[in-house]
Amino acid sequence: MSTTADLIAEGRLDEVWSKHCGFLDLSLQQFMQIQRRLFDEQLELLNRCELGRHFFRGRKPRTLEEFREIAPLTMYQDYLDLLKPDKADLLPAQPMLWMRTSGRTGEYGPKWVPCTRAFYDQIARYLIGTLILASARHKGEINLRPGDVFLYTVAPPPYLSGTTIRAVSEIFPFRFVPSIPEAEAMGFQERIQAGFLRSLETGIDFFVGLASVLLRIGEAFAGGGGSGMKPSTQLLRPRTIYRLGRAMVRSRLQKRSLLPKDIWTVKGMVASGMDAQVYKQRIEAMWGVNPLEAYACTEFGTIALQAWGARSKGLTLASESALWEFIPEAEYRAWRQDPTYKPKSLLLNEVTPGRYVLAGTSFGGGPFIRYVIGDLIRVIALNDPEFGIQLPQIVMESRVDDIIDMASLVLLTERSVWQAIGALNLPTMDWILRKEYDGGEPFLHLYIEGKNVVTDGLADALHQSLIDTMEDYATFATIMKRNPFRVSSLSVGTLQRYLELKQAEKADLGHLKPPRMQPSDAITQRLLAISAELARNPVAH
Repeated sequence: MSTTADLIAEGRLDEVWSKHCGFLDLSLQQFMQIQRRLFDEQLELLNRCELGRHFFRGRKPRTLEEFREIAPLTMYQDYLDLLKPDKADLLPAQPMLWMRTSGRTGEYGPKWVPCTRAFYDQIARYLIGTLILASARHKGEINLRPGDVFLYTVAPPPYLSGTTIRAVSEIFPFRFVPSIPEAEAMGFQERIQAGFLRSLETGIDFFVGLASVLLRIGEAFAGGGGSGMKPSTQLLRPRTIYRLGRAMVRSRLQKRSLLPKDIWTVKGMVASGMDAQVYKQRIEAMWGVNPLEAYACTEFGTIALQAWGARSKGLTLASESALWEFIPEAEYRAWRQDPTYKPKSLLLNEVTPGRYVLAGTSFGGGPFIRYVIGDLIRVIALNDPEFGIQLPQIVMESRVDDIIDMASLVLLTERSVWQAIGALNLPTMDWILRKEYDGGEPFLHLYIEGKNVVTDGLADALHQSLIDTMEDYATFATIMKRNPFRVSSLSVGTLQRYLELKQAEKADLGHLKPPRMQPSDAITQRLLAISAELARNPVAH
């Protein structure tokens, strides 16, 4: 079988597009046919393994409809005793390796995800498709070429990003800078430093990263920091001197600071993370390329991608990553309040515009069954006529539960925040926490209520306490180099008055108190109004 590099060399570019981006050309009927075919293969494996018997409670579903009736929705904690290397015989297929991602502080450690051969091949195929789309100006254009420079700045194995780099290296001859063995042996800052230093000579064709990190690197150049690059003999090489000299002339002619786009002409850039939409315009202004938005997770690999060129407003789901189910938000909330409730779910050909919680069932021998990823997504349209895409278009809204995602580097839960507050030995207090935006920049706004709580210096203290108590937050702080916290006081009695008002309105028991993590704009505004009223007319204690 011809490789992608062979097809490009032979000029068979239509076949390259079909192989890696063909899911964008599917009709809804064709998409569902692929979903059902791959699901039928997966169901055979599940019915033969212990993991399947565990979740099916001894029954053997024979159709997709029976499966959705019998199998429960699952979350990672349902797999804690199953996803272990010494229990691989329980799984639908033998893993070739294991990947990890962050866990939930105080609940479980890192999430370990088995990677089968089929999954390994799939993540490589979709990454190549992602790069093709990132560099295409129109449908069918292939700007990928053997020897293209791929800047290696992502997390190495056993994380999904580094595992995908390894998988791609086995099927396409990129020039990775730094090389894969070097990059995997380096820490994050060292990898960034080495990659950009060497790319002053080699150039950069493709660059994949979290949107927040892409922005920070660009800001470092704009601020004269050169992304933290230290003096090196590399800077004295002829190609480097020429590239930097030309870049400085460009920036001076335009009477502005040096930007990455003055130094490199990037073919394609891929931005991921919850904040991708927030940062995209600023990234493009710095790098000179419109980043393609990608949605992925460790459990399933690529979930959805934007289209080519000017970029579609929504993302299109990948047909071969998992069987996708869509749980209406209200159904999900009902299930979370009552685990015995059986929520309704929809397949892609059944959705209408609205908000859903996404769930997936693994293909290719993977372990996950009706697995709730934890993301709230919105179907914004049933197709995209502008790009000729016949499939529903989605966007990511947020994490769905008590989680605040900061730059896709750390997931803050109520428990993790309480642990950090507890370590500060503060007076009795109550609080809510929201991710808000100031000029497009996300920050964590802590609203506190307490008689003797002093807010001066609390943002810095909480930031340091989270660094000390939460490894992922420490990584976030190292990369982002800023304290995202702001603290505001609520008048004493605010939360009690809110509860009393909700009782008077005969609200359900579960809605008397405001959510501690990420309460809605309406709830927050009501709390602030109550606080302002109490400030004018304090409650006697």
